[in-house]
Amino acid sequence: MTDKKTNDPADPGVDPDDIVNEPAGSDEEEGQDLAEDFVEIDEADETPEELREDTPDPATLPATGLVSEFHDLTASQAAYLVSHRETSSVSRSPLFYVSALLLGVSVIAALIVGFQRAGAGIGDAPETLAVVGVDQEQADGFGQQLGLPVVSVEDQEAGEEMLRSGEAGAVYVLDPTGMQQASLLALDRDPQSILDVLNQPIPVDYLEPPAVAPAVSDPVAWGMAIVVAVGVLTLGAALTQNLRTEKRNRLAEVIAATIPARASAWGRVYGLTLLFLTFPVLAGAVLLVGLSIGQRTDLAVDLLPALGWFALIALTTAFLLLAAHLWAATSASRRVRRVGYGATVVLTVAGVLAPLVLRAEETVMLWLSYAPLTSPVAMPMRYMAGQAEWWEGLVAAGVSAVVGFIVYWLAASAYQRTLLRGAGRSGLKPNPRKRRSAKSQV
Repeated sequence: MTDKKTNDPADPGVDPDDIVNEPAGSDEEEGQDLAEDFVEIDEADETPEELREDTPDPATLPATGLVSEFHDLTASQAAYLVSHRETSSVSRSPLFYVSALLLGVSVIAALIVGFQRAGAGIGDAPETLAVVGVDQEQADGFGQQLGLPVVSVEDQEAGEEMLRSGEAGAVYVLDPTGMQQASLLALDRDPQSILDVLNQPIPVDYLEPPAVAPAVSDPVAWGMAIVVAVGVLTLGAALTQNLRTEKRNRLAEVIAATIPARASAWGRVYGLTLLFLTFPVLAGAVLLVGLSIGQRTDLAVDLLPALGWFALIALTTAFLLLAAHLWAATSASRRVRRVGYGATVVLTVAGVLAPLVLRAEETVMLWLSYAPLTSPVAMPMRYMAGQAEWWEGLVAAGVSAVVGFIVYWLAASAYQRTLLRGAGRSGLKPNPRKRRSAKSQV
């Protein structure tokens, strides 16, 4: 049985008698048969995301960075992924837990020392008493009764000069009319030894009234220095170690293939800076709870302004120092990395210790309270001493933030340049002359 051909009549190899004329409408029937094999989708939301031709708006994507593999990550999403990975790995490390425990123990020790100093009167004013309104003979007799050295002064202004110079611990001011009770004038603290000897309730006025007594403010200042040093050094060491581990395990190449270098640098510094807040919050909570247990809620209220400014300035300073750690860790040379890391550690420790050593110099403390590395400790000390205005904390935080962003920009640029750059074995660059000599010997 021979099949009829349906070829084109113009073809010379086709016999006109073999041509079969198809009935009209056969193409339409075939199109209908093909249309039945497809399913028409009316709503665009039911179309699988892989088959859509339009690209969604990045602004509509989730802010968490957990997006489908069919979409490119934005800079903010990439930075979030890096910061989340960095903070998760560091917060689960034993070093972080040990540092937090050490910090809590240090705050408790500072509380105990502060309570002992306040109770024993350590750091009290001199025991010399200046008396206004009596001659020296009466002052000597008054001193024999009290068992204290008593000095007669002409007027209250002369007594104030003795207070500022440290020659007297208090000035006893008598009312010449005898109608009012005598008053006691002190510099910036209660003359506890003199009050105990007088053994009578006398109102005390201050020439330079402090917000917090020095017996308590000194241990608190040491606690602030420990918070900054422990927090920055712990997170900086973790940042450096993670960068070197990624270099050795070739993870830096995988990260660079999916995440921009600057987004990666920002995620590391930004994430660890937020994690740094754990240390001042933990220390502040332990301090306030300890003061409440010791029934010193008045001190807790007086310390709140200094603690608030400390948290803000310490946060900006931590950003600066972590950016410096990133900058030091990006070098391909082992020697440069060691020198940079050592310099960052020295600057961190020196910055927190300088205000504690130079706290007696008022002019020096004024400059240290605005310097980026010393302001986290110096500015709260001035607030506790009642020597700083409310806006000075904002200026100190702004200076640290500006310097921090400059250091971060330099660190991010160095990180971008050296992200995929190797340094040979053990951090040494290969010597082409030795290679040529070895080949010539072979």
